[in-house]
Amino acid sequence: MVGLVLEYALVEWLTIASVLAYFIYRYSISTFNYWKDRGIPYLEPTPGFGNTRRMFFKISFAEQFKLFYDEFDGKPYCGVFQFRSPVLVVRDPDMIKLVMVKDFPYFQDRRVSFNEKKEPLSAHLLNLRGSQWRGLRAKLTPTFTSGKMKMMSNLMNECAEDLKTYLEGPASRNEVLEVKEIMAKFTTDIIGSCAFGLKCNSMKDPDSAFRSMGRMVVEPSINNVLRRLLALLVPKLGIRVLPWEVTQFFMSAVKETIMYREQHKVVRNDFMQLLIQLKNQGKVHDDDDNETGEFKKLTNGMNGVNSVDNIVFTDSRLASQAFIFFLAGFETSSTTLSFCLYELAVNPDIQKKLRGEIDAALRKSGGHITYDAVQNIGYLGKVIDETLRKHPPASNITRVVTQPYVIPGTNAELDKGVKVVIPVYALHHDPHYYPEPERFDPERFSSEAKSSRPHFTYLPFGEGPRNCIGMRFGLLQTKVGLAVLLSNFEFSVSEKTKQPLELDPKSFITSAKGGIWLKISPRSTP
Repeated sequence: MVGLVLEYALVEWLTIASVLAYFIYRYSISTFNYWKDRGIPYLEPTPGFGNTRRMFFKISFAEQFKLFYDEFDGKPYCGVFQFRSPVLVVRDPDMIKLVMVKDFPYFQDRRVSFNEKKEPLSAHLLNLRGSQWRGLRAKLTPTFTSGKMKMMSNLMNECAEDLKTYLEGPASRNEVLEVKEIMAKFTTDIIGSCAFGLKCNSMKDPDSAFRSMGRMVVEPSINNVLRRLLALLVPKLGIRVLPWEVTQFFMSAVKETIMYREQHKVVRNDFMQLLIQLKNQGKVHDDDDNETGEFKKLTNGMNGVNSVDNIVFTDSRLASQAFIFFLAGFETSSTTLSFCLYELAVNPDIQKKLRGEIDAALRKSGGHITYDAVQNIGYLGKVIDETLRKHPPASNITRVVTQPYVIPGTNAELDKGVKVVIPVYALHHDPHYYPEPERFDPERFSSEAKSSRPHFTYLPFGEGPRNCIGMRFGLLQTKVGLAVLLSNFEFSVSEKTKQPLELDPKSFITSAKGGIWLKISPRSTP
């Protein structure tokens, strides 16, 4: 009798499990006709995973979308699925222009969900949508003009001198170092100085508060990856992406800095001072109408641009902007610097030529690394451009359809909420635009070479109204870093240097697996 009851119970549970599994299966594939119904070429998805089965922990985001891109050579776009969600991968430069500029109002948001009350630092420019984003962007644009960058260049130079001093010892011993960590300390010190007015001393103190907080946020740990994935894929769960101690640290740092400056009437030429202007005056003095006017021109007629005075800059909102300035500034620039040093080590002739141009510029400026000096080193700009071409920190640009959109020349309508991905890494490695894409060649960015390529095939900072607002700052600190490094040291490969580099599948930005190890030596010529 007992055996019969157990048998019936087992059958009942198996039936329930089978029915549940069936409905889960049907739900997981219920969207899989999306691209077929619209006549858009697509990859056949796998139930449960879509086309992203290899993306998590096996292959980087950059390489996964390059596989999608390469699969549809000659097509302007293709359809794939992240789990069950349809994603349009845009390949054609003209279509990219529609998404990023011409039809921008249909694609103005990123697919990011956040809860400002639960995670106060999340209400920054990168995450905000619609009129909130447009209003804040209009307010913040004057803080990143070339005039403001020139104002901060002296602070960068102080950090560059600290970097030089830090490396003199290891260089004298011809040590092999992991350069990404060193560059992260350097850019952390710059951001700490330029954004918060604080001396971080990351070079002398490896456990400095700002460096520890930065490491905690960007470290490609399993915990960080899973938290970000769940927040992205299941936003209704309300998962907090940032560790709470990071939120507390930045909230306190900004609040205390503002309070101290206002009480003691301290004024500095840094980003924090500009945020204080926003808080107290509602705007930042615009010292370059040409640069800020471009944003107004691109967003002319869009709802919300003219209602920016309604924004209230609370301490929390100010902390959010300072946080994303810190996070984006130190991580992307340190990545670019480390990849650039790797390419210069692998290509010593290019390193020698760049060093010669830096030397010539410094002789003209009396040996000082000034704003004008680094901006006028043409070959330095080409080397950085080629580094960003081959190793773009943001491997993909994501937008979301904000209102139903019919793809021009077709009857295919994209529904509101559908994700659109522009595969930057894939574009930058397309031999149609960049012959022998794995070869490092700064002359790809001569005036003649650039004019021969279609626009929207080089996108390290994005394009259009939602391009990277901190582009000038990132480029300037990269130029200052390379100027001080190459004018004092030489970099070469060692037995620990991986060739070719592997991309880290756990990192959300383009990053080398296992780090970048190079030998550093004093200059062989004065």
